[in-house]
Amino acid sequence: MTIRIIGGTFRGRRIETAGPLTRPLLERVREAVFNILVDEVDGATVWDLFAGTGANGIEALSRGAERVLFVEKANRALRVLHGNLDDLDLGDDPQVEVLRGNAWDPPLESLEDASKAREAVPDLVFLDPPYPDVRSDPTLAVDRVSNLLQRVRPGGTLVFHFPDGVLDEDDLSPLGTVDLRVWGTTAVAFLERA
Repeated sequence: MTIRIIGGTFRGRRIETAGPLTRPLLERVREAVFNILVDEVDGATVWDLFAGTGANGIEALSRGAERVLFVEKANRALRVLHGNLDDLDLGDDPQVEVLRGNAWDPPLESLEDASKAREAVPDLVFLDPPYPDVRSDPTLAVDRVSNLLQRVRPGGTLVFHFPDGVLDEDDLSPLGTVDLRVWGTTAVAFLERA
């Protein structure tokens, strides 16, 4: 199965999915998310956490993100991600980094040098954990989101994708400014770091 890049330089190009292993945002939801983020992507440093196929990070690159760090630990998803980047001639791009590791705590020490780790502080984070991680312990998920939000550049945004009905604005509002949107069974919280 393939999904389509919605906008930017790769608009219309298709990327592979990793089958049932990953759950990329539906194209209409991804389009709505990027329409909301229209002023935040160009020139941004982006983290795509639980990257799966890389759809969010690739969409960000297509729309002018300066650099993207993809973090994923599943071998099959990593193979698909690398294949998608290679198909778009991004595999050797110095502005693209793929790390294998725990996306709840991105392993920046794996970056080639300390200056890259400093440059990797994100303006924008896409956080798309497996639904069971959020459903099994919503309180722990909110705590983990809080820790990640503290790693975002002040004024930056963390976009948290989770199943609708598990968390609401009251659960997330202690973290800061929250804009919660729901599309069908998909909830997306836009969290701004103060």
